[in-house]
Amino acid sequence: MNNNSTFVQEQENVLAGVVGAFLFSLVGGILWFVLYQIGYLAAVSGLVGVICAVKGYTFFAKTKNESKKCLVISIITTVIVLAISWYFCVAYDIYLAYQEWFAAGEVDFTYTFFESVQVVPYFFAEPEILIGYLKDLGFGILFAGLGVIYYLSLREKKIKRQAAEEAAKAAMAEAKAEEAPADKEAE
Repeated sequence: MNNNSTFVQEQENVLAGVVGAFLFSLVGGILWFVLYQIGYLAAVSGLVGVICAVKGYTFFAKTKNESKKCLVISIITTVIVLAISWYFCVAYDIYLAYQEWFAAGEVDFTYTFFESVQVVPYFFAEPEILIGYLKDLGFGILFAGLGVIYYLSLREKKIKRQAAEEAAKAAMAEAKAEEAPADKEAE
């Protein structure tokens, strides 16, 4: 390597990338919460969460490449955000139940949403309640995982397509380079 050529290695800021992945994956978490309220557990929330997490990681880490580290961190942060969203869904169910029970005169008090977040662990003391919500979480993460697999397959196809395009460009450039000397010899 001569002194005039420079090799610039892209330096990614992993800590900033983790923060970005977490913040951007909140979009998937919010989508999870909204879909859960209307009765759906959808792979789209995991797919959206991972795509946003990858974009957040690359933006905050100041890198253009989706490294394996980026993908692993994005998947982990998405699962964490979806679990947090699930917890807030449980808290919201408690909040709504107490609002309904209070309106019907079945209880003398109601919880605010913030208080509902705090009492979630007490409701999980009942095994049948815990099992029902854990099933929701399990199915939700399974569907989110399917979304992640779909994203990774799309990403793999994109990488293969780009590699094929680069190979075709290189072949065309090589063919032109071979033609140029032949054209000069013909003159």
